[in-house]
Amino acid sequence: MDIQIKDVNTENADDLINLCIPKEKEDDPLFTEGIKVKKKWVYKVLKHYGSCAKLAYVGTKPVGMIQYVPNPDERIVEITCIFVPDSQYHKRGIGTTLLKALIEDMKTPQPYFNASPRALVTHAFEIHGWFPQHKFYQKMGFKTVDNDPYLLYYPLQQGYVHTRKEFTPQKEDEGKVLISFDPSCPWCTYFSEKIKETIREVTDIPIELINTFENPQEVKKRGSISFCVVNKIPIKAFAADKEVPIRSEEST
Repeated sequence: MDIQIKDVNTENADDLINLCIPKEKEDDPLFTEGIKVKKKWVYKVLKHYGSCAKLAYVGTKPVGMIQYVPNPDERIVEITCIFVPDSQYHKRGIGTTLLKALIEDMKTPQPYFNASPRALVTHAFEIHGWFPQHKFYQKMGFKTVDNDPYLLYYPLQQGYVHTRKEFTPQKEDEGKVLISFDPSCPWCTYFSEKIKETIREVTDIPIELINTFENPQEVKKRGSISFCVVNKIPIKAFAADKEVPIRSEEST
């Protein structure tokens, strides 16, 4: 199978935006809104950084992607997603090819850093029935942070060691729920609404949404931020735990 890897640009951005949306969800208002959110994110990142993803093609068909965003403050690149949605393309080495291509690119100086990145960093997670994402990254040479198998990094600068940023609640977080969402994912609106529905079933506590890309200062001042924080306490469960996997790596 001939796999072609292409950087995302304004000409093929729609391939990236639509790749993760199942056919049965295309007309769902929550996904329609999620697509708008992701499209806005894609074009902003393209404008600021030049690219935000690589796509794998078989012929003219996009079959997989790896998505990332630079973090200039730390001179690292954060991998937000690696995904091959169609099972017929699993175990074909597509994820491996995408990640290798990104690693090779990031060994060279990037214009948004005026240097090469210090590391690639990712938060992996596991969804039942899919190849464990963290094991895929470890197989590809990623190291764990503080023995956490799901927080991983690939050092590009000799001697670099990535450290965990613990959540530091703010006074303003008291008596409210914070729901953070990643606009790079077209499922962000769907999952945010699911979390809100769950909360509304038990309480009418005020809810605040935080767009982690548009409001990085809100993340930075807290050190890190979970998908959901209730009255200053991070909630570890995620709305996707029993839903369709959106960012789990395909079987390699």
